[in-house]
Amino acid sequence: MRRRPLVVLTVALAVLSGCTDDPPTPSAPPPASPATSPGTTLDMPPDSFGPPPPAPTPTGRMEMSPAGYGPFRIGMTQQEVTDAGLVAELSSDGCGSASDFPGTPEVDFWGGELVRVRLTSPTADTVPIGSTLAEVRAAYPAGRSVTGAGGVTGWLVVDGANAMLVEFTAGTATAVTAGVTTTVEEVFAGTRGC
Repeated sequence: MRRRPLVVLTVALAVLSGCTDDPPTPSAPPPASPATSPGTTLDMPPDSFGPPPPAPTPTGRMEMSPAGYGPFRIGMTQQEVTDAGLVAELSSDGCGSASDFPGTPEVDFWGGELVRVRLTSPTADTVPIGSTLAEVRAAYPAGRSVTGAGGVTGWLVVDGANAMLVEFTAGTATAVTAGVTTTVEEVFAGTRGC
């Protein structure tokens, strides 16, 4: 007798599932199978798809900041940079350059991570190469004056663990470096570098 409530519930659900006030809607025809479409085959070998896409090329703005330059982000691994095709070759000490990017950035990897990006060529974007010391100070008022190896002057802008350093020769910006603050300072002072 214990089965009776279960049987009644099952019958009630079966009756209610067929009840609706809406008229039946016609179902859409199933989509055509790709195998039945003219000219389509599904058994293409993987090598028939052609060569892999080319390495990325820079598009849009290539801004410099303490976090890096364009797609070069401080802290990226060396593997990420090479897998993305941003740098073709690196020396055994982790130094290289990216000739396909505006300004031909120099990159430095220490411990397998990108720690510094440096530009010495002007670009059309917001990199201050060619600016005067007064212009750089006005653009980055939170920075401070620093002196490097051989008496070279610079303007250092620190943002958390990273920094951007603008180097000057005869009052004109001639290089910009972004990277880990301690690394940027040590390289500028001549105590560490590629």
